[in-house]
Amino acid sequence: MENQRDFCTECRRETSYTLKKIKINQTIREKEYTFEITAAFCNECGGEMGVPGLIDYNMKEIDEQYRSIRT
Repeated sequence: MENQRDFCTECRRETSYTLKKIKINQTIREKEYTFEITAAFCNECGGEMGVPGLIDYNMKEIDEQYRSIRT
């Protein structure tokens, strides 16, 4: 995630982006939790972008936060 340029589906072109922390709600075992994850936002239009590797990184963030809650 070092390269800060990728294809924006809103702009329909390659643009730079900024990584920001956002909060999401996730239900695990019928209980709702709020997690803070990293999202990429286009610097041109502000739309959220799907950056390669970000889903895996967010799964790791959620796992670490969930484990800290459960202990």
